[in-house]
Amino acid sequence: MEIVIENFKPKVTRPFKRKNEYWIKLILSEGEEYIMKFKTPLEAEDAVYGMLDDLQVYGGKVKLKLREGNVIEKIEVLELHKPSAKELVQEYFGG
Repeated sequence: MEIVIENFKPKVTRPFKRKNEYWIKLILSEGEEYIMKFKTPLEAEDAVYGMLDDLQVYGGKVKLKLREGNVIEKIEVLELHKPSAKELVQEYFGG
């Protein structure tokens, strides 16, 4: 199943071992949870601090290919909601 989520800004858990895999939970503010599974802890850490880092900070529009149990097989970032430097400065100074 494929779904598109307009404002995907997950909270990402630290990798944890489940069976012989390393899992990461992606939790959305609406209470939805998605799971990513990896073979090694290094792969899981790379996902958290690499691919998922910008989504955690800025959010974006993504297409998820899911299998049963909300397990993500593939994640495609369609658009990253990264603010401009001007927007960041205005937000910082409350303007």
